[in-house]
Amino acid sequence: MKYLVERGKRVNIIRNSFILILIVLIVNIFLENSTANPINAQEQGTINSLSSTIISLELKEIEVGESPTGLISVKGTAINNSTFDVRDVKVLVELFDSKNSTVSETSRFITPASSTFKPGYERDFYFFVSANNVDHYKITTEGEKIS
Repeated sequence: MKYLVERGKRVNIIRNSFILILIVLIVNIFLENSTANPINAQEQGTINSLSSTIISLELKEIEVGESPTGLISVKGTAINNSTFDVRDVKVLVELFDSKNSTVSETSRFITPASSTFKPGYERDFYFFVSANNVDHYKITTEGEKIS
């Protein structure tokens, strides 16, 4: 009986030692992955301002009007008239009433995600906006310069 008790203590000591070693390994792996590794560290610097990377683009053939469903239709063509490749081209629409109060503001991306909109490229767009009492509008288009 004394032998079985001593053997049980040894099994518990071995099991506890194994658990302790496992915990130390897990903590070590976690700390190694969470600390900055000089080989994988990224260069530090200032954050680019979006205003320096946003390029205004040209619009042509703009048509804004009320659709048969009561929505406001917005149609036109965006042109990359810059000398830069851009991405994430979007049309921004502001609709105003006769007192120059904003009735609706919206924007729509008109190019596929991560696609390049090269100088000279054109893209037609056509979408609807929900708004009432629209008297006049302001429409612009922009894209993010690809460096």
